[in-house]
Amino acid sequence: QDVFLYKGDLKGICVDKGTNVQFTMKTTEKGTQAENVVVIISPDEASYFGEIKSFNAMKGYGFITSEAFPSQDIFLLKTDLEGGYAPGGCPCRFKVAMEEKGPSAKEVQLLGQSAMDSMWGG
Repeated sequence: QDVFLYKGDLKGICVDKGTNVQFTMKTTEKGTQAENVVVIISPDEASYFGEIKSFNAMKGYGFITSEAFPSQDIFLLKTDLEGGYAPGGCPCRFKVAMEEKGPSAKEVQLLGQSAMDSMWGG
């Protein structure tokens, strides 16, 4: 049986086909829906959704905000960005490494139109 899952219920965590999740089900007029969702994945393997909060091309770093890390921004180096630049407000997918000064984004992928623009130099 298929169960509808809202992206917002993942609390900023990306899931791929085969990722284990735990949830309770509720029946709505549109069908069965997952709620109280918990993604079962180690932090080392997890990917997250976020948004580029700011990026200073001259300094080569910026910050990402993500629902998965509600109380802190994630540090971003240009070397972890394909193309070395990301416009503010751009949605992204990333992994996290816990560094001495806090979380640092790794393997950052821009999503949506901004990803297309950076690919084609737009």
